[in-house]
Parts: sequence; structure tokens; C-alpha cells
Amino acid sequence: MMDVVRLFKRQFARECWVHARQIRMVVNACLFFFMIMVFFPLTMPPDTALLRMMLPGLVWIAVLLSMLLSSERLFQSDYDDGIIEQWLVSGYPISVFVAAKVLSQWFVTIVPILFFCPILALLFTLKLQEAVVVMLSLLCGTPAILFLCALAAAFGTGLRQTGVLMALILLPLTIPVMIFGSGAILAVMQGLPVQGYLAILLAMSCVSVGFLPFAIAGVARICFVD
Repeated sequence: MMDVVRLFKRQFARECWVHARQIRMVVNACLFFFMIMVFFPLTMPPDTALLRMMLPGLVWIAVLLSMLLSSERLFQSDYDDGIIEQWLVSGYPISVFVAAKVLSQWFVTIVPILFFCPILALLFTLKLQEAVVVMLSLLCGTPAILFLCALAAAFGTGLRQTGVLMALILLPLTIPVMIFGSGAILAVMQGLPVQGYLAILLAMSCVSVGFLPFAIAGVARICFVD
């Protein structure tokens, strides 16, 4: 058990270092999110109530699209460089490598988005409590979205054009996360309790983190054998 924990920590640190060296995709995804959230208010009438009403769905659509962009080729370089083959012959569970890779991707993607939330609060005239709930909903729900993106990316490993395949696999699966994520933000704006929404988001993320690495590992085995 301790060997697996040490392997996860080492692999997580390695993947974070790789992202730091090859940060273009992460930067592109974050810029995509920022552009949606900054430019959208500029295209709308100067109506604060209208902007606040549209914020919950807009935030989660922007997050989904940015994570889809950052994870489109998540396993492709490992597949091309033979790293997945090394995972297969290492004797360790492939799910550990997968979990470390996806969680590192989540970490380097979500941190810049969270830093942007104070600016988001200014653009959409959010109160402090509302901005905090936006951040908490993203922290609780985005792991589920990114692991679903990783599953879709695993199916597309080895293919040249994966965007359509990822969209077909991913979009129906992310609907519950989008509903409860936007519901949490809408609830705090209406003065309603948000604990239930956040608990459901956290539960979906825990299930995704706990089970999807095994599914992704199985897909990776099939893709490599084929």
C-alpha cells in the first residue's frame, strides 16, 4: 500500500513538472475560460440583473469547454512516446498512473481559474458569499468533469480527430454535474441553502476519482493492444 502511495506522489509530482514544461495547452484552456467570462458581459445589455441570472450556466459551460480543450490529447503524447507501454510492464496498477496524471491536470487547470474568481465577482457584481460558493462549486464539481474528459480522451487515443468522439461521449455524462453546479450558484443568489448541491457535486467527484481511473486504465490497455 505504501509503495502505491509513494508511486502516486512521485507520478503526481512528475506530471506537474511536465505541465510546467509544456504549459501551452493549460494556458490555452485557461485563456479560453477567461475570454468567455470577460467578453460575454460586453456583448450583453448593461443590465446587472440579467448578467447575474445568466452567470450560473455560463460559468459551468465555460469550465466544461476549457477542460475539454485541455484534455483532448491528454494521453496521446504518452501513447506516442511509449510511456503507456511502460505503465503496462511496470507491475504497478495502471489506475495509479492515470489518477496521478488526471489529478495533476485538474490541479494546474483549476488553480488559475480560481484565481480569476475575484475578477469574475467584480464583472458580475457578486457578493462575497456568492463568489465563495462559485469557487466551492468549482472545487467540488470539476474533478468529475475532468475525469469524464479523461475517459473520453482515452477512447480517442491513437486517433487523429478526437473532438467529435469526445463530445459524443462526454456531453451527456456531464449534464448532472452542470445542473447541480449551476444550481448551487443560483441557490446562493436566491438566498437558499447550498450545502445539498455542494454535497452532491463532491459525491459525484469522489465517485469519479474512485472508479474512473480503472475504466480509463482498461481503455488504455485496449488501445495499446490494438
